[in-house]
Amino acid sequence: MNLVKVATGLFWLEIPERDLYLMCGCPMDSIKHLENKKFIHRVDCDAYYMESGPNAILLSDLAVQNGYFCNLAEFPILHMMYKQGMALPGHPGNKGNKPWLIGTSEQVNAQKQYIFRGNYGLASPGEFKNAGCDNVQIESMWKLKMKFNFNTILDPEELVDTTIINEEPVELRPDVFLKRTGMNCYSLTYNNETIDIDLNLGQQELYEPPYQLLPRKVKKEYFSIIHIGEGNGWDNARPCMGSIICFEGKIYLIDAGPNIEYSLDALGISVNDVEGIFHTHIHDDHFAGLTYLIMADHKIKYYAVESVMHTARMKLAALMGHDESIFDTVLDPILLECHSWNDLNGLEVKPMFSPHPVETTIFYFRALGEDGYKSYGHLADIISSKVFKSFLGENETDLSQSFYDDVWKSYLEYADVKKIDVGGGMVHGAAEDFKHDPSDIVILSHLDRHLNDEEETIGVNVDFGSAHVLIPASTDYSKIHAAEMLRLYFPKTSQAHLDMLLDCPIVDFSPETLIVEDSTRLDEVFLVLTGKVDYVFSDTGTFHEMTAGSTVGLLNGLWNEPIRGTYRANANVEALVIPKDVFLSFMTKTNALDHIKNMSRIIFDLQSTRLFGSRISNSNIVHLAQKTTTIELLPGDSIPDGWPKDLYILKKGKVEIFSDNIKIGRLKKWESWGGYPVFSILRELNIEARIAGHHPCEFYKISYDVLKEIPVVQWKLFQQWSYWEAHY
Repeated sequence: MNLVKVATGLFWLEIPERDLYLMCGCPMDSIKHLENKKFIHRVDCDAYYMESGPNAILLSDLAVQNGYFCNLAEFPILHMMYKQGMALPGHPGNKGNKPWLIGTSEQVNAQKQYIFRGNYGLASPGEFKNAGCDNVQIESMWKLKMKFNFNTILDPEELVDTTIINEEPVELRPDVFLKRTGMNCYSLTYNNETIDIDLNLGQQELYEPPYQLLPRKVKKEYFSIIHIGEGNGWDNARPCMGSIICFEGKIYLIDAGPNIEYSLDALGISVNDVEGIFHTHIHDDHFAGLTYLIMADHKIKYYAVESVMHTARMKLAALMGHDESIFDTVLDPILLECHSWNDLNGLEVKPMFSPHPVETTIFYFRALGEDGYKSYGHLADIISSKVFKSFLGENETDLSQSFYDDVWKSYLEYADVKKIDVGGGMVHGAAEDFKHDPSDIVILSHLDRHLNDEEETIGVNVDFGSAHVLIPASTDYSKIHAAEMLRLYFPKTSQAHLDMLLDCPIVDFSPETLIVEDSTRLDEVFLVLTGKVDYVFSDTGTFHEMTAGSTVGLLNGLWNEPIRGTYRANANVEALVIPKDVFLSFMTKTNALDHIKNMSRIIFDLQSTRLFGSRISNSNIVHLAQKTTTIELLPGDSIPDGWPKDLYILKKGKVEIFSDNIKIGRLKKWESWGGYPVFSILRELNIEARIAGHHPCEFYKISYDVLKEIPVVQWKLFQQWSYWEAHY
C-alpha cells in the first residue's frame, strides 16, 4: 500500500487485492493528471474499448481552497461509467459496481446533485416545460433524452455509490478502514499498515493544469476568432474545445473548460478583461471554467438559450450547495432566442439546437464589414449522422426524419470559418459528415489525438492562440480601452484633459518581466490595460494579482514615497505608462489631487488586504474607499451580531475569536470579520470576535450593500465564511 502524489491536492492509493483504486482529492482535470502519471492506460479487452482507472473518489471536506473548487467529480465519474465500462450494458467492465464517492455528507450530497445534472441536464418533461419548451418540443426532446440514456433516468442515488465518513472508522473493503482525523485529513488502515491522507493546500498552493502552454500575444481586432482549445475532456496535452470572439476589441468566450484561467493567462487576458461568455452546454469540459469567471470584479455576461441556461443554473447551484438564485448573483444572464439572429450591438449570434445527452446549442456568429457579413460557426458536441439515423423510425419512441433534416441543415450552414466537434462515439460528431461542408475554412476539434489522413482531407487543426481575423480593426482598441478606464477614475473630467494622459505611450511587458522593484521611487504611473501583474507586498509578504484597470505607482507618486513591494508581469501585459509629472499636472488642472489624496490612505490600506488586494480594478477600489468608514471598539466589546453582514477590517489593536467562550483564534492586522456572502444560506455561527488587551481597536467598516455588487469579493467572503462554518 502506497500513497502517491499525482499533483497538488491529488493523490493515488491502490490495493489491487481488495479491488480498491482510490483517487484522493478531485480538482479539475484529475483524469488528465492520472493519465500523465500512467495510472490510467488502455486494457486489452477483446472487441471492447476499456481503460484502467480509479473506482472510488475521496472528496475534499472543503468545497473551496485558495479560491478554487476542490471537488469536480463529473469527468472522473464519466471515466468510470464509460471508459471503464461500469455503466455500459454488456461491457466486461460492468460488474454491477457503480462509481463510488467517499467523504463528508455535505460534499457527497453536493457532488451527487452536480453529477446528476452533468449527466442528464433537464431530467423530466416538467423540467423541459419550466425551461420554456412547448408540448411539441418536449415530445421530441424527451424521445431524444431516452435514446441517449438507454430509456431511463436514474436517480442521483442510483448513479453512484456513496460512503459518508465521520470520526468513526468505516470499512471500505474487507480489512480496509478509513477514518477522518481532522479537517481534510484522513487515515487509511490495511493489514496493520496506516497511511495518512492530507488534502489541505498550503497558503500559496494552487491546483495546476496538466499541460503547458506557450505565451501568445493577442491583437484585438474588430471581429476575430482566437482559438484556445482543440482537445476534449480526456486530452492531457491540450485545453478542451473552446474559442474567443473578439468584437470591437472586447473579449467573449465560447464555453469555459477546466483551467480556463491558465489559457487566458497564456494570452495575456485576465478575468476582468472578459466581457461575456456564450455557452453551448453544461458538460464540465465546457462548464468547469465558469467557476473562474465568477471571480471577476464585475458580473460577466452569460449568453445562452433558455434550456441551456436552466441547466447551468441547476448545476452551478448544486456545486455551490445553494439554490438557483446564486446564478444571478455571480453572473449577468442574457437569454438568446434559438434559431434566430440575436443582435448584440453589432455582433449577431444565432444559437441552434444540437442533439446531445444534455441541452446543447451550436452557435453561428456574424458581423457586418466593408465586404458584407463575415461569419464563424462553433459546432461543439454535435452528433454523428450514423448515430442520429439510428434514432429514427416509425415507432412512438423514435425520432422523425424531419427532425433529423432540420438539425443537419443547421450543421451544414455556411460560415467563413467553422470549428466542428469530430470526437466520434455515441455523443460526438464525425469528420466524414462534413466532406461537403460549404464553409471556407473547416477546423476539426474536440479530439484527444492528431487528425488521421482522411480527416486532413476534410479540415485542419489549429494551434493554441492562433487567430482568424474576419474584420480587421481600423482603430487602436488599446487606446479606447485606456480611455474607458480613465473615465471610470475621473468621470467629470473633460476629454481634453484625459487626452493629456492618453497621449502617453502604451508599453508591452513579457511574462516574468520585473516591472517595478521593491523600494523604487517611480518617475511614472502604470495603468494596466491587459494581462496580470503579480504584486508581493513587502510588509506582509502578501501576494496579490493585479488585473486590467489596476495602477502601479499612483499613490506612491502622489506622496513621493518609494514602492512598497515588487511588481512582476504574470503574463503578457500591456500598460499605459504616464510620467509622474504629467500625471500630477493632470491632477492639479482637474482639481482631482486633493480628492485622491484624501482617499489615498484608505485605498492603500484596502489594497493591503486579502479581500481587496487581488482582481479588483482601482476604479472599484476608489468606489469602496468612498463608502468606507472608520470605527473604534473598546476592550471587552464584541463586533456586533456575531458574524455581521457588514465587513470589519482590523486596522489597529487585538481581536480574539471565541466559540462557546473558548478562544479558537485571533485576527491579524488587515484581516477581516463578517461581510456575509450573498450566496450563502443564512445560518447562525456560534462564534464571536472580541476586543482583547487594554487598548481600543480601530476598524474599517464597509456596508453589505456595497460588497454585494462585486462578485470576486463575494467569492472571497464565501471562502472565508465556509472556513469558519466548516470548523465551528
